[in-house]
Amino acid sequence: MSSVGLFAFGSAGGGGGVDLGGAPFVVVDVETTGLSSRSDRIVEIALVRVEGGRVVDEWATLVDAGRDPGPTFVHHITADMLSGAPTFADVAGEILSRLDGAVAVAHNARFEEGFIAQEFARAGIDTAPLPAVCTLRLARQVLAAPNFQLVSCCAAYGIELHDAHTALGDTRATAQLLTRLLADAPALRFPSAPVPLPRYPRHARPRTRVAGLRKGPDGWIQSLLGKLPYSTSDADPASAEAYLAAVGGALSDGKLTGVEAKALARLAGQSGMGAQQVRDLHHRYLDGLRDAALADDILTSTEYQQLVTAARLLGEPDYFADLTAPEADTTHRTRAVRQKGQRVWCSPSVSADARDRLTQAGFVLASNLTRNVVAVVAAADRDDAKVARARELAIPIRSELALDDMLGTTPTLSPAPHQPGTAALGVEQHESRDEPTPAVAVPVPTPRSPQVVAGWYLDPSGRWTYRFWDGKGWTERASAGDGRTWSDSTGLPLWCAPTTDGLVDGQQPHTLTDQIMTMQKTDLHAALLLTVRCIDAVENDARISGHGVAPWYYERAAIIFAGLGDPAAEVAVLERFARQRHAPGATPARLLERLRHRQATAHA
Repeated sequence: MSSVGLFAFGSAGGGGGVDLGGAPFVVVDVETTGLSSRSDRIVEIALVRVEGGRVVDEWATLVDAGRDPGPTFVHHITADMLSGAPTFADVAGEILSRLDGAVAVAHNARFEEGFIAQEFARAGIDTAPLPAVCTLRLARQVLAAPNFQLVSCCAAYGIELHDAHTALGDTRATAQLLTRLLADAPALRFPSAPVPLPRYPRHARPRTRVAGLRKGPDGWIQSLLGKLPYSTSDADPASAEAYLAAVGGALSDGKLTGVEAKALARLAGQSGMGAQQVRDLHHRYLDGLRDAALADDILTSTEYQQLVTAARLLGEPDYFADLTAPEADTTHRTRAVRQKGQRVWCSPSVSADARDRLTQAGFVLASNLTRNVVAVVAAADRDDAKVARARELAIPIRSELALDDMLGTTPTLSPAPHQPGTAALGVEQHESRDEPTPAVAVPVPTPRSPQVVAGWYLDPSGRWTYRFWDGKGWTERASAGDGRTWSDSTGLPLWCAPTTDGLVDGQQPHTLTDQIMTMQKTDLHAALLLTVRCIDAVENDARISGHGVAPWYYERAAIIFAGLGDPAAEVAVLERFARQRHAPGATPARLLERLRHRQATAHA
């Protein structure tokens, strides 16, 4: 065993030292501008966490080295790809937090050690030695191979090395190699146990990349998802909207070409998204198609085919399996008359009497699930596939047993409790919806406050992770979920209150951006009011965190002012944006260009 520099290497079968037992491993790989850790720099880094022989997390980012990327023919990273990427200092906090308490692993680990140690030194970060494993050294002890390069060691175990010389591809292969080597090696002993690593701010979101995209047997999108890390951070609203717009444009002709898939991959990478974030946006897009097709509760054969085609192209062939396909070749709806009233979907076992009572009260029975319906579910159907789909769509679910309450007061509806109600941890927010007034008037409900204990619950404003409920109402105390708390006095509207099972009751905005987009269709002034209050909030956040502001809310306010025919106000909100510090990864060029154009028009 030896302890040199950043890594304190363990070895197999030796005496003394520390047995770290079930400590997690974090496999790390870097791509660099050259071979010298003193004069060259890291241009990409990936970390893969292994627990109990299983990969549980992945993270990767390109790194702006402040110079040319070096041997592009090896790692295929160009200067253009690094433009706008975070520096190593920007992501050092993320790297430290992922290495904390774990055993670092790399193939030919001296290489990674030298580069990472130099980057930490440049950032002024000093750490105690990390327990580490070099799979090349371990392979020499237990494996018979012609050489001990990563590709040769993987071949000896039948491990496929995909995307060689990408940081993520090499870490994935090394993670598989590690588990095989550990199964064949004597117990590892280390010079010391892990020590807490220093905390360091995270200054920027990652910049991911998709290398060697191929259509393959599962299609372009499955290949794209497979080449991204599992999950990173959610894209900022502007990037999400840009990606959704690109998806819509790519699928508009019912096909997805390689050029279009690569454009989507670039957008995903530039936004720092992982596979889960991309998949979530695809679901959001498909849910929007569902809502548009079923806005009048009539699904034509043309619409059904368009939905199925879009889902297949996005790698989700069963996404609309819950829809009832049209029986006949209905391609138009000129005969259809839109029925007014709140739409209700009933599960198969809901009685005919219950359905009659609903229609007599002015509700409209829907044959398919959309996010603007309420689902009434019989006890026998709790495990029905369509009921499960309703939960995925965050559709409000009411028990058939609660029908009297629903028909008597039409109270605010809450989603089905599909997660354990423990302090609202992991509870998602859901999209708001404008509910049409039933054709037959029903009594106005009396607001009811759920009797729940004071505590931290999911923040219904969508701006923070948690907000404190004092037992009677929401307070100004908010938290980002990392132990820090803030006083949030911006007065953003809170549409909902926590329920006794820890979920969130009332109108369920998926995000504030969705709420604004929904409002904008029906009430520009209300949308503008909420947008401006959000601008106040993000500027307040920026002052607290120092991270700067993203352009989405400003751009949306400018669009609304333009729609209201108020060019002076449009220029004012754009100038307000120009005065702000912009968030890392934000792309304000388009907005600033709009400001210059409006100013030039005003002075013409």
